[in-house]
Amino acid sequence: MPARLVKAEPEFIRAFEEAGSLEMVGRNCALEDYRKIKVPSFELSGEFVAYSSPDSTYAVTKRLVDAAEKSILIGIYDFTAGYVKELLIKAMRRGVKVSLMLDLDNRSGETEIYEELVESGCEGVPAPSCASQRARYFASSHEKVIVIDDTWTLVQSGNYSDNSIPQNEKDGGDPDEFVPGNRDMGVAVKSKPLAAFFEKVLRSDMKLELGAAGEEGATPGGMAEMEEIPLLEKAPAEPPAKLFASRRFNPTRQVKVTPILSPDNYMDTIPDLLESADKSIYIEQQYIRGHQEAIGELLSRIRAAMDRRPKLDVRVILAKPFPGKRFDKEAKAIKQFGKDFGLKLGTHVRILNPKHFVHCHNKLIIVDEQAVLISSQNWSDSAVVKNREAGLLLRYPEMARHYANIFETDWDTGVKTLRKTRPEFYGPEALGTGKVVPLNWGDYVEV
Repeated sequence: MPARLVKAEPEFIRAFEEAGSLEMVGRNCALEDYRKIKVPSFELSGEFVAYSSPDSTYAVTKRLVDAAEKSILIGIYDFTAGYVKELLIKAMRRGVKVSLMLDLDNRSGETEIYEELVESGCEGVPAPSCASQRARYFASSHEKVIVIDDTWTLVQSGNYSDNSIPQNEKDGGDPDEFVPGNRDMGVAVKSKPLAAFFEKVLRSDMKLELGAAGEEGATPGGMAEMEEIPLLEKAPAEPPAKLFASRRFNPTRQVKVTPILSPDNYMDTIPDLLESADKSIYIEQQYIRGHQEAIGELLSRIRAAMDRRPKLDVRVILAKPFPGKRFDKEAKAIKQFGKDFGLKLGTHVRILNPKHFVHCHNKLIIVDEQAVLISSQNWSDSAVVKNREAGLLLRYPEMARHYANIFETDWDTGVKTLRKTRPEFYGPEALGTGKVVPLNWGDYVEV
């Protein structure tokens, strides 16, 4: 009997809506004292690879993981994509040492993947976040950093989830066999000094957990013990208007690259970057919590730049508010920060078009098409001052313009109004229709 589009039970929809709050996932715990690190800048002339989801993230990830010879070190918030697990198991079978620090809270079925990897020989360590029973130094360990062979560093906005790293084997996506997904972005950098820095950061965070737990501490702990919610929604009707393959850059001069970490230096660096804008500020974010103190500071700096340069081109792309009860709250927040800081819906703010994407999960900032930030930080106070987050600020105009080209296509097809629609969610029985995509808590939870 062919699969049918079976509507999801109302209790599943309510549970999914409620699961996204900080309170539900226990991210308001008392944090232990964390000593901020001094973050250096690097002058690099090695190879850079720009990539994005849904178009090229999987292809780049597979290419670099398959080429690994010695080691793969990962720090990531959410890991539910089984096909990425298989890439890592394949690497271990050829003798590559795989280490994984994962923010384990049992929200989305990731514990099984974690345990299978550990059983296969992976070094697994729960992140020292509020999800841990032992070492709570960060509200969430929300970074997405991968270090390969002490040489390549990948920093990205997307998790290892079906929608943030959709399995498009062809770099840039095959329009005839396209797997839809979120808008996310990443960058891979070939540099031993940069790799050494991020390896030190990840290993130091792992030590926070292991030091508190002892030698037997590398097991999941402090999980929310919430069952996975099987929820599907209709797949985007069309691929993005333009598909972007990954792009390699080999600069002829040194490029200034600055790691941007939370809680260490995000608020020391990004406000000044925004206020320095002379021509343009492009932002692509999941959401903006303008009523929160640190985010209010970021928006105030944009407003100051707009006051200084009346013709400043400021454009912001956000995720479509989640349907149902959360819609009104999200829509009100968008309108309020727009009113407070002079950012008008349609003129300055648009919604990523759900006809082309599952969700806007990006955390992109481009200033004057000269500097670009690729990172994991949402615009919430938790993300910029309480979480462990990671990004790279690249003062590299050629790369900034590449990411700006992707942003432009999202802007041109963006939605200019906020219109509440009836949510259409389906149960797991509908997956076989080929007309739906699974929703993952880790892509929607507020952090």
